[in-house]
Amino acid sequence: MSSGDTPMQLPSLEALRGLCEAAGRDILAFRSIGHDVQYKRDGSPVSEADYAAHRRLAAGLPQLVDLPVLSEEQATVPWTVRREWQCYWLVDPLDGTRDYVDGYDDFTVNVALVTDGHVLLGMVHAPATGLTWAGGSGLGAWRWCEDFREPLRVRVGNPLRIVASRAHIDDATQRLVSMFPDARLQRYGSSVKFCRIAEGGADLYPRVGPTCEWDTAAGQGVLEGAGGAVLSLESGLTLRYNHAESLINSPFVACSDATLVAHLLP
Repeated sequence: MSSGDTPMQLPSLEALRGLCEAAGRDILAFRSIGHDVQYKRDGSPVSEADYAAHRRLAAGLPQLVDLPVLSEEQATVPWTVRREWQCYWLVDPLDGTRDYVDGYDDFTVNVALVTDGHVLLGMVHAPATGLTWAGGSGLGAWRWCEDFREPLRVRVGNPLRIVASRAHIDDATQRLVSMFPDARLQRYGSSVKFCRIAEGGADLYPRVGPTCEWDTAAGQGVLEGAGGAVLSLESGLTLRYNHAESLINSPFVACSDATLVAHLLP
């Protein structure tokens, strides 16, 4: 099915939140009985919880908006098919599997609605904490704690606050961090890093090491809705999706204010 045949519409935020929370409960159910972890060819872990959340989302998302679903756990759609998609769901059923396995709580369910290469709407749900974030450029951004919803807006801190991955901080990323010598460094897993910037708790998230499109799209939607940006360190432009056969992102920096990173961009 080509998404060009389907009129574009936004899903109900509450219905989407309910689906993400259901996927989160699937994940927590497996966590309570122990981890059945395998490893992919690239060395990244995958568990039965990943697959359970994938099944939940792959079945439920088209019922909200009837579009194709591209998930990390089913990323075998040929480029010849995918390049015809104008709109689709982009999903990481369990972002931060390594953190999940290691006993940390900042693993997430990531769902993004992508249109013409841009994130229209992103939602990030953290099952272990019960927090959910959502947003999109021009739509606004929000955080739910149980059923209480509050709007989000970025805020530039003094000193600056940089977030980096707990599991993936390489020498190149360290060099970028060192360009802000007075900044405070915080470490998180998964898409929580984007959400921390969106809610005003951080300013910069530089990432040079490889990420895939499903790792970033949902968090990018939240951050853009809160007034921030996610910019390619190679082009200086907004990070885009489904524009090439490869699903690997370019190095990027997520920020509360683009002027903070102007010296890093071409």
